[in-house]
Amino acid sequence: MFLFSALIKYSETSLLIDEEFHIDDVPINVMGDFNVDVKRNEKAFGFMKKHFDLSMVPTKYPSTLGNSYIDSTFTSNISPELLNYVCYFSYHRPTLHRIVTYPRTIEEFKT
Repeated sequence: MFLFSALIKYSETSLLIDEEFHIDDVPINVMGDFNVDVKRNEKAFGFMKKHFDLSMVPTKYPSTLGNSYIDSTFTSNISPELLNYVCYFSYHRPTLHRIVTYPRTIEEFKT
């Protein structure tokens, strides 16, 4: 329920109510333990694309010691690179997000 309430303002339904709110440039990065193995059930995340226009970021590495892919990342207007990391105290492998940002203009770079 928290995920839905946090993202509803970015959905098309909400945009019909408030036409002045533009999300074209808002970077959104949603990540977490969704407990659905992406490799076994790729259609489970159609909800995120349909309602919030969030795309799943592909990963090359399993997110648990059991070789499952249950920790996922969804983004809009941002392209992180997912990196594998070693953890010695959890069943889950931490996923690091490398996000490279660039200034839009030379003036922004100087400030």
